[in-house]
Amino acid sequence: MVTYLTLDSSVIVAALREQEEKHEICKCLLERVKNGEFVALEPCTVLVEVVAAIKRRTGSEHLAERVKSGLENIDSINFLDLISIRADDAANIAKETGVRGMDAIVIQIAKEFDSLLVSLDVEMIERSKSVVTTVNIEDVVKL
Repeated sequence: MVTYLTLDSSVIVAALREQEEKHEICKCLLERVKNGEFVALEPCTVLVEVVAAIKRRTGSEHLAERVKSGLENIDSINFLDLISIRADDAANIAKETGVRGMDAIVIQIAKEFDSLLVSLDVEMIERSKSVVTTVNIEDVVKL
């Protein structure tokens, strides 16, 4: 049986950049997603956040494009559109929990699909516990 995850952009960025805290464990998790051990269900906003973070941190448009293309071509990562019903639910999550807007969209996807939420953002994890099942990065790689 496959385990469904929703990865916050912080996990993907850390997986891609050696300079990031928790790079190795995030890289391991992303490799397991790529290998099909996990399926990642992601709002399309995560793709935007990751590409923007890579461009900002490296200054390389070429690298940002390679990351974008690479992520879009991983069969076990599904980027989901932000349709109005999802936006409405995300707005309610933001109102109830006080999380940031983009975080609410990520949490909404985890809630909609009952997937495990994985993030390096401690505040996001704490605030979302009343809405979704969160899992520590160290624990998810043990699954």
